[in-house]
Amino acid sequence: MIPPIEPIRATAQVAFDRVEPKPAPGFEEGLGNALQGLSDAEKHADAVALDVATGGSASVHDLMIATTKASLSMELAVQVRNRAVEAYQEIMRMQI
Repeated sequence: MIPPIEPIRATAQVAFDRVEPKPAPGFEEGLGNALQGLSDAEKHADAVALDVATGGSASVHDLMIATTKASLSMELAVQVRNRAVEAYQEIMRMQI
């Protein structure tokens, strides 16, 4: 015999009602996080390159992964910047 599923108690519902939703991050915060991630990826790639050059525990494989991640992050940042500049120029060309 399978036991029935018990209903949700009212006390559990009251606890969920008190939790305020966290607002979604804005454009400025998202852009700042993306740029911080780019900076972190570049710093990590530099640290791995230094470790490989000084004979540390990092391998060439780790170096290639880190530099590729940093390179792709930079390319993405450049493309986002280009699109933002194009959008700004398009807005400035609009007739009022």
